[in-house]
Amino acid sequence: MKKSLRNKCITFLLLICLFVPSMTVRAQERVFPHDDDLVIVIDPGHGGTDTGTQGGRIQERFMNLITAQALVNRLNMYEGVTVYMTRSDNDTTLSLTERAKYAESVEADFVFSIHYNACVLHDRFGIETYTSRVAPYNAYGYQFGDLLMKKYYEEYGIFPRGVKTRKGLRTEGDYYTIISANIYREIPAVIIEHCFADGVVDAVHTMSDDQFRAYGETDADAIAEFFGLRSTILGIDYSGYSDNLVYADPSSFNDATYEDRTNPETVAISVTSIDETSNTVTIHVEGSDSDGMMLYYALSTDGGWTWERPEIWPGANALTGTYDPSFDLTLTFEDGYRPSIVIKGYNRYDGYLKSNQITFIDKFDSMYVPLYREN
Repeated sequence: MKKSLRNKCITFLLLICLFVPSMTVRAQERVFPHDDDLVIVIDPGHGGTDTGTQGGRIQERFMNLITAQALVNRLNMYEGVTVYMTRSDNDTTLSLTERAKYAESVEADFVFSIHYNACVLHDRFGIETYTSRVAPYNAYGYQFGDLLMKKYYEEYGIFPRGVKTRKGLRTEGDYYTIISANIYREIPAVIIEHCFADGVVDAVHTMSDDQFRAYGETDADAIAEFFGLRSTILGIDYSGYSDNLVYADPSSFNDATYEDRTNPETVAISVTSIDETSNTVTIHVEGSDSDGMMLYYALSTDGGWTWERPEIWPGANALTGTYDPSFDLTLTFEDGYRPSIVIKGYNRYDGYLKSNQITFIDKFDSMYVPLYREN
């Protein structure tokens, strides 16, 4: 779709949302307007001297290209779409602005940037997407990202971390240049972080090239469903109604993508029960994050010197922003151990807060109830 047509469609859609508030919009309405000549650019992140994360089995630049090539091959089987790639080998070094300029040169309607994730402590897991903070691009990325993560959870069991935004350091615009440089050219762009290549949990999802290819095919089907495409070759038709699309408001910022820059407000623990015959203690965990949500928790039994791998906070759903406000955790200790229990609660943007500490004065003995104090 040419830029002039896209601008007219966006303007018309915004006028509808702003001046016809009584109109009932189904949750499955596609928010991105396009014609029958769709142009998509697939951007395999990194490349050349920019290797990306080193945490996985292979460098990220290789993972990204394998996934991107499989994505392009499958997406080309759909009708009414022309697909380009910003790079087709692993030796090409491209700046983020050069990638956006390339998208502009082929009159792209949408850019999808392919990545795999990593973190400093190598303990996170899950898929996440980043969209623009700017309307209507924010809504486009939100609706696509929600759809994509549903597919990944259903097909691979990869935990959805949510559709996110990140504010620029000095502006109210977007932090990620691959998004901001495209938005500057009026081209919607999203970043797909498929999973954490450096973590223990997601390691099972990054063991082979076949897995990377499978993710590319899943990406292609999600893109096709997002745009309402069909494929005679594959026998797939997404042109009609879709139950997988979430409602998104193109006229304003969608709250589900809000960037939470603060830590959780509360994380607290208390002892519910102790069974001295089995050396078990049940603790009650509470947590709250009013402007975001609780996503993970981590346990320490030595006062915070070491931490177990983070677990999903019970009830956490990054697609709906919901979580359980409290849960019980039962722990079992060996005879002679004197635990000092602390919980660390994380929100959707990895901000965290430590709980109070429960320190056992006596060692577990399986003969008597050990004394403890809460502080």
